[in-house]
Amino acid sequence: MTDAAAIHSSEPMLTPEPMLAIRDLHAWYGESHVLHGIDLEVPPGQVVTLLGRNGAGKSTTLKSIMGIVPRRRGSICLQGTETIGLRPFHIARHGVAFCPEDRGIYATLDVKEHLELPKQVDDGGFSTEQALDLFPNLRERLHSPGTKLSGGEQQMLAIARSLRTGAPLLLLDEPTEGLAPSIVEQIGDTIKKLKSQGYTILLVEQNLRFAMEVADQFYLIDHGQVAAHYDRDGIEKDIDALLARLGV
Repeated sequence: MTDAAAIHSSEPMLTPEPMLAIRDLHAWYGESHVLHGIDLEVPPGQVVTLLGRNGAGKSTTLKSIMGIVPRRRGSICLQGTETIGLRPFHIARHGVAFCPEDRGIYATLDVKEHLELPKQVDDGGFSTEQALDLFPNLRERLHSPGTKLSGGEQQMLAIARSLRTGAPLLLLDEPTEGLAPSIVEQIGDTIKKLKSQGYTILLVEQNLRFAMEVADQFYLIDHGQVAAHYDRDGIEKDIDALLARLGV
């Protein structure tokens, strides 16, 4: 398009509706006011990372999205639907799956039973075979109790289980914490593959280098607020200052 054509074009520039839009989100645990007006957006098909020190409010943001924080105020829209007043199982049915930091693995269920446990909430959920193709390590442990798996295998199982639901939005809380470098690399490859398949991912991550490998946008959370927002180019330019703020 020429400059003149660009000037006279009357076609509006359309931007896709966010998969997730959070406005002025506050959250409390008892009398403790943890989130102080979080604002962020997660566009469809992107990986967005929440960065910050321990206790900054990153995990509380994910739990607030899922409705498992006792008291919340503000707006949380999932695919255009306000969910702030809904219970967790209703929120899940709006197309969001949550992998908590503790992974939520049950001692009484083996790998196969874990994969068959979730209810499908949307079309396109992974079959057991597709989940095992994504994480071949789990195929060899199919009948092993969940808590007998290594930390890396438990993380793979937690992600695979969430994919069974068909939810297009995945919330991953510290998926690389405490894992060996080879497993971290495998988790990173999985996130990239899921993004290429159209999944949207909101990721809490302490490992900045890992986040920069997989994410499109980055929100720095500090004392329950968004302290900075970067795209890929911006975070590269401000990397030293960001490392200092993260205490790395």
